[in-house]
Amino acid sequence: MNPAGTQLSSLDADDTLEPRPRVLGQDEELATAAGEGAVANSANTCPAGQHLAEVTTAPVAIVVGQPVAARELALVPAAEPGAVGSLDFSALEQESDEPDLELSTVVRLSLKRAFDVLASAAALFLLSPLMLLIAAVIKLSDGGPVFFVQRRVGLRGQTFRMLKFRSMVIHAERLRPKLQLCNESNGPVFKMRLDPRVTAVGRFIRRYSLDELPQLLNVLRGDMSIVGPRPSLPSEVLSYEQWQYRRFAVRPGLTCLWQVSADRYKISFDEWMQLDLRYVDEWTFRLDLDLILCTFWVVLTGTGK
Repeated sequence: MNPAGTQLSSLDADDTLEPRPRVLGQDEELATAAGEGAVANSANTCPAGQHLAEVTTAPVAIVVGQPVAARELALVPAAEPGAVGSLDFSALEQESDEPDLELSTVVRLSLKRAFDVLASAAALFLLSPLMLLIAAVIKLSDGGPVFFVQRRVGLRGQTFRMLKFRSMVIHAERLRPKLQLCNESNGPVFKMRLDPRVTAVGRFIRRYSLDELPQLLNVLRGDMSIVGPRPSLPSEVLSYEQWQYRRFAVRPGLTCLWQVSADRYKISFDEWMQLDLRYVDEWTFRLDLDLILCTFWVVLTGTGK
């Protein structure tokens, strides 16, 4: 058992507040707290220096909405033994006994971020006329908002506001509970190929993945990467199993292995998560380039959605 115990945290429904996770007790108290509905996520701290690829039963310390002290592809050092009471995760950003990442890894991650900045800036410049046209068509179609803004979970469990061109009717999220029985995904993610909430304009821009173009702004701001696991909803993360938290070791992306898979709607949720972890464990700059090229083909052929 980890001497620091299991960190049990609550997640306030109001995402404008900053939830402060608390260390409530040892591992055996988790079941009791979960049964009382008090747990948003549990996160065991891990031994310093352990690499993500080696983690099996010891998950990354992730609390939805709280950035924790882990560099990309690194882990949080274990808390002080017997720590109880209030714990501010931002305090873990200080220097620790965790060894530095290898120089080659730091260089590769720096190159990835530099590529994201340059590629997103260039794409926004080149695609700005198309994006303005799409925005005008959406606005003229029903007078509703152009953008759909939704809180998603990103790197190390930190939440951000993800942008998309609105492709559904106004207040589409309020209609979702009525369609839950039509969910074609076997996991917490809601997927429906013939979703009746999608507008005529929405069907077109979704077919060619044009609704995702505003996320280039998220990439430029550092919320996302060009390539990485698709960003999750906080409500979905609450249903994750421990091993699935490892997908938050990297920034979420515009495209990923699942995104370019043939008939991805037939891929089970667990298989989807395994593809994301494969990306985390096997990432190279060459893999990113291959996925970008595959994505271009998916977009040009209209097989995106």
